Amino acid sequence: MKSVSGRIVAVLVLLALLSGLGATAYAGTFSRYWADDYCYAAVVQRDDLIRGVQYWYQNGGNRFAAFLAVGLSEFFGQKAVSVLPALLLAGWVWAAYYALKGAVRLAGWRVSRLWLWTAAAGWVFVAVYTSPDRLQTLYWRMGLLHYSLPLVLLLLQAGILLNAPAGLSGGRLVLVTVANGLLALFSAGLSETAAALQTTLYLLAAGWLLLRGGSEKRGWSVALIGGLGASLLAMLIMALSPANAWRQALLPPPPTLTVLVQFVLRYTLDFVLDTLRTLPLPLAVWLGLCAALSWLLPADRQNQPQAVFTAGLLLAAGLLATAAAIAPSAYAGLQYPAGRALMTARFPLLSGLGLAAAVSGIWLKGRLSSAAQRWLSVSALIILLLVGAYVLRATQLPLSEAQVLAVKAARWDARQAEIFSQRAAGFQIIRVREVDVVSTLEDLTPQPEHWVNGCAADYYQVEQILAER
Repeated sequence: MKSVSGRIVAVLVLLALLSGLGATAYAGTFSRYWADDYCYAAVVQRDDLIRGVQYWYQNGGNRFAAFLAVGLSEFFGQKAVSVLPALLLAGWVWAAYYALKGAVRLAGWRVSRLWLWTAAAGWVFVAVYTSPDRLQTLYWRMGLLHYSLPLVLLLLQAGILLNAPAGLSGGRLVLVTVANGLLALFSAGLSETAAALQTTLYLLAAGWLLLRGGSEKRGWSVALIGGLGASLLAMLIMALSPANAWRQALLPPPPTLTVLVQFVLRYTLDFVLDTLRTLPLPLAVWLGLCAALSWLLPADRQNQPQAVFTAGLLLAAGLLATAAAIAPSAYAGLQYPAGRALMTARFPLLSGLGLAAAVSGIWLKGRLSSAAQRWLSVSALIILLLVGAYVLRATQLPLSEAQVLAVKAARWDARQAEIFSQRAAGFQIIRVREVDVVSTLEDLTPQPEHWVNGCAADYYQVEQILAER
């Protein structure tokens, strides 16, 4: 992006991407407490953070890091849920930038920050725009913590490792290993899906490092082993939770490992084919963005077999990581993953496809003459402009979601005001009108014994809450 035209196009595309992400963050300002939010918040409110973790681990669920994250959110009050989507998106873009910065440094390329920010924003925008269930993975606090936040933390871990010197040693090696290990422990503890994905990626990274060899990679090896060990420790902690008993009673594990593998492979194939079938245009835009950005990088003169092997390896890694993210759902009663869990599966799939397209684009540019490379660079700018136009059009989706969420948020606010009013008047059995305040998630019902009613009653510190028709 040394030319003036290249910088102008990159700025325009970056602004379009940020507008799309900004519209999504705006829709997130209408997030409220829904479903499990009441359950987690009630325990934090009653038992504080430390005792709450113990209680939840024994009785509520094994996702210990998610409870810690909720406790931190509760410290800032109820309004925190309406800013979490914006914070997540901002952190996601920065983490993607940090990881890409380390990757291009490792490759020996010198690229502008503008290129890195455009690539990072595009990566996040496509992941969010193609989310299988945006409400449950971005606008709902618990879904955000279980399935989207781990993706941000994975990129942050990648950035820490990729930006560390190859010959890392001594106190700095200890610091990086401990910091990355703690981050890996927290990230894997957010959900079984996150733990499976993260562990698989660490194993793949360790295998890649083993193939590369070289004594200067010793520091990276130690840091990778620390992250892998932390991921396995998180899986062990979750596996030992007493709360698993009631979950497995509802969703029993598969009878044999063979059955589990068969279902994981089948579900992975179904998911990949469904993604290709239902998202042809977003995928084409994503691959075009990756290829166009790669054409603006220095040409790579490496031989064809090596480039093909690298692209194939990246694609295979993405598919394997996708299968790993699907495996926990299959383990729980052989069920196909819910839309929110598929968010964790789609990200590695998109990443594998995008990285393979980028490597192929770099190789293609290296095969062409200098004159043809200039034409390819012009083509890249045209493609980037088309991507920017598509993003501006796609921004209508989060804006329309914001309109719907705003209406339901107003209903939620009015209902909460009614609950507070009745409680202030001394009522312990609260009756409110049953209204539609959220789609795809369970809400208050006329039955006080319903689990959402029970958690909400605990949260509002009353005996019962009923939503009457």
